Amino acid sequence: MAAKGFIQLLRLSEKGRRRIQQDQESQSDRWSGVAFMLAGQRFVAPLGEVAEVLRVPDYSPVHGVQRWLLGLANVRGRLLPLTDLASFTGVTARDSLQSKVMVIDHGDLFSGLIVDEVLGIQHFSKASYETEVTDVAAGVSPYVQGGFFRTGQHWHVFMLSRLAADPRFLSASL
Repeated sequence: MAAKGFIQLLRLSEKGRRRIQQDQESQSDRWSGVAFMLAGQRFVAPLGEVAEVLRVPDYSPVHGVQRWLLGLANVRGRLLPLTDLASFTGVTARDSLQSKVMVIDHGDLFSGLIVDEVLGIQHFSKASYETEVTDVAAGVSPYVQGGFFRTGQHWHVFMLSRLAADPRFLSASL
């Protein structure tokens, strides 16, 4: 009787080990990111480049800065500069009650990017990655690195790290 129970435990253990191995293999074949809409196009930012997503907070306007820098918000005791990403990249934002802020907290940079909508975390097969970028506005293209094609839709990879390194983005004063 005890031997049967032990054999069942071994079988369960082996089944669990195989399931974990399959999960690890499937995760290694996946790429995940935070999906968002900007000017009617789908983008996805690498998961590790988005610190958090917020509703658009109340903010105070700042004078003497570029028009794309909307102002400063107090987020848990930290001043968060809010950038209208559509205005910065020269595309037309969609007026939306769904607008959200994607927060970059990278090194010395703490900044919020207002986008039309955040669609949550999306997972893509790495095999569906395409290096060629098509149909992206000129102002957005410096920050796009390829994309994914899934169910008839393009998801452009928007590299927040490229934006964070852009001297124009870092120099908002007039």
